[in-house]
Amino acid sequence: MRLLTAAVGMPILVGVCLWGALPFAVFTVLLALIGRSELQRAYAQCEIYPNGLLTLLGALLPIGIFLLRPTLGVNGGGFVAPLPLLLALACFLIMASLWETAVASHATMNKIHTGKNLAYGLLCGAYLSLFGGITLLRICSWHGSTGVLPRLDHGALLVLLTAACTMAGDSAAFFVGRSLGKHKLAEGLSQKKTTEGLLGGMAASLLIGGTVGFLLLGSLTFGLLVGALAGILGPLGDLFKSALKREIGIKDFGSLLPGHGGVLDRFDSLLFTAPVVVLVVTTSGPWY
Repeated sequence: MRLLTAAVGMPILVGVCLWGALPFAVFTVLLALIGRSELQRAYAQCEIYPNGLLTLLGALLPIGIFLLRPTLGVNGGGFVAPLPLLLALACFLIMASLWETAVASHATMNKIHTGKNLAYGLLCGAYLSLFGGITLLRICSWHGSTGVLPRLDHGALLVLLTAACTMAGDSAAFFVGRSLGKHKLAEGLSQKKTTEGLLGGMAASLLIGGTVGFLLLGSLTFGLLVGALAGILGPLGDLFKSALKREIGIKDFGSLLPGHGGVLDRFDSLLFTAPVVVLVVTTSGPWY
């Protein structure tokens, strides 16, 4: 079931990615909104209600990044956070806190959880905003050699390379861990993750990274770097998600993707990897 879901989902991801930056940004927002619903539903089981405005802000960040891409300077080799954007974010936080105090927390006079709901709203909003890193990667420019498909949008190729490394690492860690795993990696967070699975996942990420990086972008070095980042950051994203689920006491955030769970269960590793790849692409020189 896990492999079948991946066989159906990967062509959709590739198709939307190649379709264009705007469709991909919209697709990413939809994923983030589903993730927002998963978080709210999960925390409601603990009688925690993350601030809705803050979580919505995080989920809508991908489309905001697309609309503000000239101001962000992502194609020019660096980011510029404009003062109006920072002021707008500050005002949004203030409005969210006022809304939480005046509307959301007064259902019963003896139960006001403004601080808790705002804190969890910030946590969930920040987590969901990582979907914006995937959108940033899609609109990045590549300043290096070209691969076998030079006419394709380089931002799309960067997303496909990062996604391939991350998903290869996830799958290899899963199957190697099930068949050869003996030493627990982080037993307090996840009973099934093993050191053998981690090493298998890292090896797969490096192999796919080097191969796909050379073919799509003409850079074995960059492909290996992305593979290494996916092999390290992907498991960290997985463990972070596991820590959230362990606190709540659930197995999966959802059941939308059979064999994987919810959207957050599937994209947890990519959420941690994509923003760092963006940082590497936009702050380093040409890759040859």
